[in-house]
Amino acid sequence: MSYLEEEIDEACNTLKISSRKLDANELNVLINSPTRKFFKSQSNVLDSTELNEKYTEHNPNFWKEMPYRISKNSLLLLVLDSTYRAWKIDNTPVLASVLGETTGYPFWITDNELTFLVHMDDHDCVIWA
Repeated sequence: MSYLEEEIDEACNTLKISSRKLDANELNVLINSPTRKFFKSQSNVLDSTELNEKYTEHNPNFWKEMPYRISKNSLLLLVLDSTYRAWKIDNTPVLASVLGETTGYPFWITDNELTFLVHMDDHDCVIWA
């Protein structure tokens, strides 16, 4: 396991949060699908410079504001450490709790239907697509 994977798994266990880690096949589909819809070209890499951005903001508190800004369920949290990892999490209050228990790191959030994609980088830049 990688450090972010361990940290997020531990936070989910500590908070007794029901989450499901995606397997390698699900991850491949998950990464390719948003790039086809939200990026300049389809890829197997989530590169924020290729994102067709709708809105960008600098917001170090975004993870705290998510419950008020994202009103979707069945969310997918994606991170990259040694490789991509993803978890299915019920809703934004639960996701905000997990992020609050972990150290800051870049992440991507979408929902099962890919109705949106948001990325928060390690400089607190939030990019919406």
